[in-house]
Amino acid sequence: MALYSLESEKFLGMSHSGPMSVYGESAVELSDEEVDILVRLIREKNTTDVEELGLEQLYPAIYEKLREAYYEMAYNAEEIYWLWEGYHNGYFEYDTYDLKEYCKAHCGFNYHFDKIANGYDEDEEVDEGYIEDCENDAFDEWLREYVKGLSDDEARDFFYNHMNADLNLDDISYDVQIPDGVIKKARG
Repeated sequence: MALYSLESEKFLGMSHSGPMSVYGESAVELSDEEVDILVRLIREKNTTDVEELGLEQLYPAIYEKLREAYYEMAYNAEEIYWLWEGYHNGYFEYDTYDLKEYCKAHCGFNYHFDKIANGYDEDEEVDEGYIEDCENDAFDEWLREYVKGLSDDEARDFFYNHMNADLNLDDISYDVQIPDGVIKKARG
């Protein structure tokens, strides 16, 4: 068994800022026998096109393994793209207080109102609403930096689990291809 890397690029459409594309990377594990079959087919038919190879009909188990790997890669790439878009454009509806409390307990957010820095004397009374507004502003700024520092997988979990992200990705398009590593073996 060996891992073969997969890559793909998918054009999603045009936006006001230009073309939108997502890039995916993954890997698929193929046995030596599966690789030998693919190499033999590529050499016999002198093509790497999955349809022209007849892979789905001749070797449905290998085709299905590749199809699943490419589907998951395409789904994950598009999912994380739309999650980030949703975050940056304010599409998630979440309870700020609950998220702030979660982040205080688990993510390192803390806030202390500094009277002097906010233009008050140490013994001067400050409206609680103003303090809360300052804390919310600080939290928003902290949250932007915190989320920026997350990996895509961590961000995906955070968006779904704490920011009520909701996606409906029914129409994921992708192409099943032969991994480059297998193609190199066939041509080598």
